[in-house]
Amino acid sequence: MPGATATNIRKADLAEDLGKLLLRQFCALAPISKSDDFGIDTIATLLEIDEQNSLREIANKTFGVQFKTKSVREIKFLKEYEFNWLLNLDYPYFICSVDNSNSSMHIYSLHMVNAMPGIKNNCDGLIITLDEKKDKQKKEDVLKLWLGDPIIDLSIHDILDKNLLNHKKQILKKWIVGEYDNIKIRNIGLTKAFYWETNKMPVFDALNKIFTSIENPDIYKECTDYLDAALFELKLFNENRELENSIEEINIKLKEKGVNLFFLNNIDFEAYRRKNKST
Repeated sequence: MPGATATNIRKADLAEDLGKLLLRQFCALAPISKSDDFGIDTIATLLEIDEQNSLREIANKTFGVQFKTKSVREIKFLKEYEFNWLLNLDYPYFICSVDNSNSSMHIYSLHMVNAMPGIKNNCDGLIITLDEKKDKQKKEDVLKLWLGDPIIDLSIHDILDKNLLNHKKQILKKWIVGEYDNIKIRNIGLTKAFYWETNKMPVFDALNKIFTSIENPDIYKECTDYLDAALFELKLFNENRELENSIEEINIKLKEKGVNLFFLNNIDFEAYRRKNKST
């Protein structure tokens, strides 16, 4: 469009620029070009001051960000590939609602999505809303879900206060770690729920677990590496015949369910213990 541009596109670009400016106060940003934008505007990495060298910043946790102007209150994942894309993300994803008029933004976590261990089985589409709704709403297999209050807000005024910025960075870091945990364990039908208020540290609130009438063998397969490592440690460093018998019973049951623990079944524990004692 020579000599002109669409107003809504310009507002969205300005919101994204402002959002990046605010996040850059404690993050390194790798913006995604519009031609490669599939729902994430930038990949952000938290930066921490190196305790050994105050002039150096160390890369820490990484997460994805989607910037939206304040007027956008709903984000829809209705098509199958859209819904699957969201649930298959293996890193935290945050929505930044930018208010150009006040030079500020609210950051929302997708905790309400990631804390639902059975969401894939409960609906075929999702609408996330930034406006409060008293209850989850479901219509024709589409779930409409309020994300809750923003986890933090950032404004131009915050840039002048290093202590305040650091406090908000630590809150964001806590959320990133919590979301990584939930993404990691959600496929075993278990998640951690948090209670939070804006600009305050989230607090562990409850465990969510799917209870079904039939056993789900896929859970064991999802946990194979963790089971292998945990039982290996228990057996190696706790020389107890009763414990070893219990571990072997568990091992036999897992084999019956198609789960073969590599280390538990291939390590000579006695030889390993002798080696440890000789060093």
